[in-house]
Amino acid sequence: MTRIKICGLTREEDIRVCVRAGVHALGFVVEYPADVPWNIDRRKARELMSRVPPFVSRVIVVGDDPQAVVALAEFLKPHAVQLHGNEPLSVTADLVAAIRSCGAQVIKAVRFSVETGTCRTVCEDPLDAARRIEETGVDALVLDSVSGSRPAGTGLCIDWRVARKIRDGVRLPVVLAGGLNAGNVGRAIAAVHPYGVDVISGVENPSGKKDPGRVRAFVDAARGDGSTPP
Repeated sequence: MTRIKICGLTREEDIRVCVRAGVHALGFVVEYPADVPWNIDRRKARELMSRVPPFVSRVIVVGDDPQAVVALAEFLKPHAVQLHGNEPLSVTADLVAAIRSCGAQVIKAVRFSVETGTCRTVCEDPLDAARRIEETGVDALVLDSVSGSRPAGTGLCIDWRVARKIRDGVRLPVVLAGGLNAGNVGRAIAAVHPYGVDVISGVENPSGKKDPGRVRAFVDAARGDGSTPP
């Protein structure tokens, strides 16, 4: 079964919609070092995360400053920390150990430029980047698209053929992100066979709010059976 994560939650009602739809993990973008519309501070994140029921994973999406990342992990006590910035490879192994000491697993983003198709993490070759990140001891990889104006949530897909090569070329669970929505997530899963899928803007309405109908449609399409839990 492909696991489903919905990211960029900023309201309690979004949590209720996602949980009711059967989402496995919820992502909270916390004090991210870039101007993105889903950014919340640590106190709001703690309040929202307290509303997440048992058996649904809480993931914080953070980046860049290792000390700030560890401080957020200590303060929020998430199930997983998603490193979605430009953390140097030279410090990633120590950062992973520090996050684990807080009781959280570590997911590291491998980001692809939508302008060039090259990798923007560690080195330009995506598979080589993924393998080098794997050596740092992270627990999973998330493959995402990035543009010059936005470090995540671009609404644009990465090359699924490259994603499949990474999925087949590493031992870690691989989560597919980047431009997914209810209309393409089934094909993406069939092409890549990822451990999980991750969506942010693909379940939002034009005003940038999570849309209950789009959330349910995405979950149904990812499952491939049209079923929604009671």
